[in-house]
Amino acid sequence: MGMNTSGHAQFDLFDRSRTGFSTVGEGVKINDNKWHHIVVVRDGRLRLNKLYVDGYAVARFEYNYPDNFESASPVNVGFLDLNNGYGYNGMMDELIVYSRDLTEAEVRERYNNGAGNYCGPQQVKPVIMSEAVAHGVANQEYRYDVKAVGNAAPTFALAGAPAGMTINASTGEIRWKPTAAGSYQVSVTATNSVGADRQDFTITVKPETGEKVGMLHHWMLHEFRGPIYRDYYTPYHASGDGDRQPKPVTGVVSGAQEFDGVDDGLDVAESYNFDWASDESFSIELWMRSTGSTAGNRVLIGRDAKDSEAHWWVGLDGEGRAGFQLLDLQWDGIYVGGSGAKLTDDQWHQIVAVRNGSSGLTELYVDGERVAGGNHTYARGFDSRSPVNMGYLNDGNGYHYEGILDEVKLFGRVLTSAEIKERYQDVYDAITELVRFEGEYLNGAVQLSWETMAEAGLSHFEVERSADMELFEKLGDVEAAGNSNTPISYKFSDVAPLPEVGYYRLKIVKQDGKFTYSNIIMVESRGLSAVSFKVYPNPVDQGEVTAALFGLPAGEEVQFSVADTRGRKLLQQELLVDDFGQAEVQVPITTEYRAGIYVLTVVSSKRIISRKLVVSR
Repeated sequence: MGMNTSGHAQFDLFDRSRTGFSTVGEGVKINDNKWHHIVVVRDGRLRLNKLYVDGYAVARFEYNYPDNFESASPVNVGFLDLNNGYGYNGMMDELIVYSRDLTEAEVRERYNNGAGNYCGPQQVKPVIMSEAVAHGVANQEYRYDVKAVGNAAPTFALAGAPAGMTINASTGEIRWKPTAAGSYQVSVTATNSVGADRQDFTITVKPETGEKVGMLHHWMLHEFRGPIYRDYYTPYHASGDGDRQPKPVTGVVSGAQEFDGVDDGLDVAESYNFDWASDESFSIELWMRSTGSTAGNRVLIGRDAKDSEAHWWVGLDGEGRAGFQLLDLQWDGIYVGGSGAKLTDDQWHQIVAVRNGSSGLTELYVDGERVAGGNHTYARGFDSRSPVNMGYLNDGNGYHYEGILDEVKLFGRVLTSAEIKERYQDVYDAITELVRFEGEYLNGAVQLSWETMAEAGLSHFEVERSADMELFEKLGDVEAAGNSNTPISYKFSDVAPLPEVGYYRLKIVKQDGKFTYSNIIMVESRGLSAVSFKVYPNPVDQGEVTAALFGLPAGEEVQFSVADTRGRKLLQQELLVDDFGQAEVQVPITTEYRAGIYVLTVVSSKRIISRKLVVSR
């Protein structure tokens, strides 16, 4: 066991007949001048070789050796008595050999214990090893477990902290509930009889979003372009690669992402909040809308660990019903699902998976109602370095989801049945269909316009603007008609737009106080040429409709789509803008187009622009 020329851990195991193989731990390099914990395991019963770095499996291989490993030659430490010696240049400590296979839980526990447990009777000055959590959200609990090595065991204290912050002197756990957005300085110390170490850091707290305490992640999925899909609560954003990125569409709240069921998918690489302990409680909430195939399981969010047997997912089964599987480090666990309505009916549905660690109860809710549940006691946890996936599962054929995904949230607590029902009703009751929402820069101002298809109990629109698609400010109110069965148009002017690019959305407020958000649009305030978008003939009953655009960025590839007022896509394709800034597409009006209003949308690097098409039969 050692290190190869690229800096990765390597384990070679060949028997007396020189039969065997090399196992290389890709990913984590160990030549970075930091201490690393390396374990190699041979499980003879399962014929499995495993290589661990810093508590996690980085390689494994099943092999059946025909001979044994008996030899009279010495075992070498720091070199190999072969050829040029393969001398190791670095530090090594605490070499231990066991006559059994260590379990994954044991390997991880030994790594987490660290030098403080290995150093024997000598005294060791504390060293803080953990990276500080530098983000928070107002009125949400902030937690940071300070980890330090040393002998004797260190005690922890806050040398400087904002009001209300506390630390457990024995475990190093910091807790705090910030009451306002801002930047806060923190200093923490680890001390024993030999000395002390200090860590200074700044916590940046964002404004609250109205959620109750316990929110850990919220991927709004309202971006109209990848590859980054932001989490509001942490810097642990989701990402998509090239053609695997989903398509932006109208969501249940603001925008959403549509997955093609073939190869689309997003990954959350830094997914520590999903490293649940065996007795930990959590809830996962999301919204979906699909007409996709029910051939096999379709994963909305999940993780198949590559460094253990941990495996979990929330999604649809082969009949289109919701399901939740939760398996721990040793592939032990439970599946709940297989009951309730089929969710491939082109309607918005809320799915909530709940795990109560103290009672052992796992539950699944659809549209505010419990559809499945079961009890299971876990002996091990679920932690892994593997990414969490959205829209697919990195296992087998991918279990790709075909449909729209929106508002993915993780809570570090149990959502009660009453809360889940209330959350469903609040979102569902606030759904308001916009025929279009667009903006353009004219004469020093941004002119916004939008149109509703119909209104029921609508109070007003709050126009909001952002510089980064994350933190929005209110610009003004526009009173709504309230109740209507016919399309109604609205306008608003931002007379002091941001210097270069502004992002706009509408907060659509009902008379009972419930609200939702429109799609986000981008308007560039400097040098944006006027875009002409002509749709003809319009209205139309049959034949072809021409969509012609002028004033687009020359040579750019733009996305063109046709959707009904519920967001269902009837056509989607890429258009190449010619050297004159023009693009044209023919839309065949087939029998799939029933009488009604359709929205033609073009997404370019500069803006989103839509036009209404009326089909009359």
